[in-house]
Amino acid sequence: MIIKCLPTSFIKLHLQCLNSLFLKKTLILGISAVATLFVISGCKHSLFHNRLSEGTIEYKIVVLDSNNAMAKFAPDKMIVKFKNNLSYAQVIAGMGLFETDFINDEPEKKIMQMVRLLNKKVSYIADTTAVNKELNKSPQLIVTPTSETKMIAGYKCKKANVSYKDGKLGPFDVYYTEDIELENPNWATPFKDVKGVLMGYRINRYGFYMEFTATKVDQDNIDDNQFKIPPEYKRISKEQIDELYRSFQ
Repeated sequence: MIIKCLPTSFIKLHLQCLNSLFLKKTLILGISAVATLFVISGCKHSLFHNRLSEGTIEYKIVVLDSNNAMAKFAPDKMIVKFKNNLSYAQVIAGMGLFETDFINDEPEKKIMQMVRLLNKKVSYIADTTAVNKELNKSPQLIVTPTSETKMIAGYKCKKANVSYKDGKLGPFDVYYTEDIELENPNWATPFKDVKGVLMGYRINRYGFYMEFTATKVDQDNIDDNQFKIPPEYKRISKEQIDELYRSFQ
């Protein structure tokens, strides 16, 4: 209806313009810009939403039950290295005399634990059955996601409310991020229902009630050997490694 109302000369002129080199270039540039926009907005790991796949996280540790006579021997820092859905955590306590390291091999569904007490070095490997057995003995947690967020160590973190089913300890909040590329990172912990890397949380372990807060995240190149038990670590049983912890407390 609108075209019929226009003069014939105007229609011819309009068609000539559409065939011009200038307009062709404009259309090509426009289509390219739209295509680029779709690629950027449709890509999960785009320049504006890049998940870190390899690096190091440093956590500050605070003992919450400061009246504990052994509080001064508790660790104050944890270092976590990650790559290819593997993670390695190192905690040093007892003024450097006691070190415990964990390797979380999510693809193989096993946890490797190493303990160094003075010059004694031992290790223990737990498969899925052993991990589930330990989790069943641990206090059960109720995790309730919220819509709140918080920036921690430069990462946007989601908040969840956590409470103990037995009520022996009060409720607390945890913060986790989905912008670090570790799938199902908490499968072997009481926080297995949290679907992201924990950046702020509390845990009662080895006689201490501790709070962990991420303070720094760096993109690093991690050596593959970081996720292997060194040959000088002697393999022992779970009972033996538990006894080693009790002797230190």
